Amino acid sequence: MREIYNNIFLNSRKTILLSGLFLIVLFFVFTILPLGKLALSSESNNEEINVEENEKKIDQLKEEIRQVQSEVDKQVLEIKAKQKETRTLKSEVSIYENRIYKNELEVKETKLTTEEAELEIEKTEKKINESEIRIEKDRILLKDFIQLLYSYEQEDSMLEILITRKNIADFFNEVDAVESVKDEIFETIVNLRNEKKEAELQNEELEEQNEERHELIQIRIDQNNSLDDLKKQKNELLEITKGEEKKFQRLLEENKNILPSLRAQLHDLQSLGQKIEFTDALSASEYASSVTGVRQEFILAIFQVETRWGALKGTGNWEDDLYRCYLRLSKIYPSREAYYIKRAEIEKNAFFSIVNRLNLDPMSVTVSKEPTYGCGGAMGFAQFLPSTWVAYEGRVSAITGSYPPNPWNLADALVTMAVKVSDIKGVTSGDPNAEYEAAGRYIGGGAWRKKTAAIKYADRVMLFTDLYSKDLN
Repeated sequence: MREIYNNIFLNSRKTILLSGLFLIVLFFVFTILPLGKLALSSESNNEEINVEENEKKIDQLKEEIRQVQSEVDKQVLEIKAKQKETRTLKSEVSIYENRIYKNELEVKETKLTTEEAELEIEKTEKKINESEIRIEKDRILLKDFIQLLYSYEQEDSMLEILITRKNIADFFNEVDAVESVKDEIFETIVNLRNEKKEAELQNEELEEQNEERHELIQIRIDQNNSLDDLKKQKNELLEITKGEEKKFQRLLEENKNILPSLRAQLHDLQSLGQKIEFTDALSASEYASSVTGVRQEFILAIFQVETRWGALKGTGNWEDDLYRCYLRLSKIYPSREAYYIKRAEIEKNAFFSIVNRLNLDPMSVTVSKEPTYGCGGAMGFAQFLPSTWVAYEGRVSAITGSYPPNPWNLADALVTMAVKVSDIKGVTSGDPNAEYEAAGRYIGGGAWRKKTAAIKYADRVMLFTDLYSKDLN
């Protein structure tokens, strides 16, 4: 009988220790994933989201987008057909009108896609809220189980149970109850761990969706700017020719090397206090093409989409828009705190490595400003983040002889841009499909096909590539 009692006490002490272990595990679960503070759900609409209605709206938007895309494709075919015709004032104006209409359709498509992205964000926010509720329920349940187990397994409770129960069967029923509570505790902890992982994935998904929404908004702004440019170019052409075919043909003859469709680019562009002439951009892109094998028109197209030929490189500074931005994100998104802190240090060190070797004052050079979502810090004409620029420095130096290459130098930047896209097989052969992929990866990385903003970016790059190809040739 003494042996039985000793075993009972031993098991009780083990269980108490195990309970302590559960409490420690529970502490880490709760501190790693504080409930009610899932930062990415902070933008969540407090109103209940009707899932069925949400899905219906998304399906409707997808159909509208499909119809607009079909009309855009139709306009592309019409433009290409007209470009093969003899170049007359009437055909040139007609091409401009097709391009303007196509651009208007693309603006509409981007607006619809942004609305779709916002509905997807609502869905993800609802999932996060549901995860919070499940985690809170399991946390309360686990707390109750631990309290129950603790009350069962006081130092002498098992002895009391053995003495007070009328028969041995009742005693073993109590033992079974204790074991059942232990099982429930283990199961609840497993559930909490799984729910925590699921919540982290949902937070990351929402982060990517918000970034996608920001990129779509920026694309829409760029598309509206392009639309304004096309309208100005058309009006300028009509004003110069006075609507007369003879004057148009004379203009073509006089401007064989200065392209009518690029007339809007001929004014001086300001960049970091230095004037960037159209001829300088043309010369730098021709050089980058000759040393990398990437088509000049493709380089010019990326240059246009990235910075509007160097005019839009940002007015931010490294400390607030890059370094401190990542530190702020580490506080906003606790599940990715370590990632953002590490990223902040990597970009800071890369930035100072660049400016120190170029003997530049870090506070005198500008980088892209922090957008409404994500961080800024992209540098120069090619808009590379510091760590990305450093990764390409060796290859660029071997080509240009610049040690180190300078992100704010036009030739170095365009060569770096060309080197990056040249890594995609087929780009140096002028394969449009390869160029399309390279443009998508330029902004969207390896998963670019899953990002609507990256696809639209690639579409715009190829639109300008076709335009410049026609004019350069």
